[in-house]
Amino acid sequence: MAGPAQPAGATLARAPATLPREVGMGRLAAGSRGDTLVAVLGSCVGLALLWPQGGRCALAHCLLPAAPPGERGMGARYVDQAVPSMLTVLGATPADYADIDVVVAGGASMLGPGTGLLTVGRQNIVAALAVLQRYGLRVTDSDLGGHAGRRMLIDCARYQCAIQTITTPALEAADHGKHRHRSARH
Repeated sequence: MAGPAQPAGATLARAPATLPREVGMGRLAAGSRGDTLVAVLGSCVGLALLWPQGGRCALAHCLLPAAPPGERGMGARYVDQAVPSMLTVLGATPADYADIDVVVAGGASMLGPGTGLLTVGRQNIVAALAVLQRYGLRVTDSDLGGHAGRRMLIDCARYQCAIQTITTPALEAADHGKHRHRSARH
């Protein structure tokens, strides 16, 4: 049986090959060709590992900077737990680390300026940069701090990570503490 007739010149919209996979708070996901990974961040920090030579990418959505001593297993709730977990999921060894591009985003102060102690967003940023340095992983792009949320989207087919700012006019006026960094791969 034939389907409904289409108007002249009309084309049928095609659904994407795969829908983006949402990486929720405290979670991590790995993907390969054809996969798209996405996380929406506020004070949380998103870590993207892009590894073209290994044919994989990973995204972690970290809530807090450091795991308590009893929670050192696989996971992404904590920044210091996420990095080794991601490397394990990717199957990367220390010999591979130089081939992995890292993108870091998030760590916003979503409730306004911190008082006294560092805000959780700032603590997450400091922890992420320290843990990545400890593993010898190089950050090639980052969008950190400020007062706006972010959306990280990894295209695993192209080994690219896009960072989109989620903001309002009021947040844009207050967003003086944001830091964006890009470095080219040599």
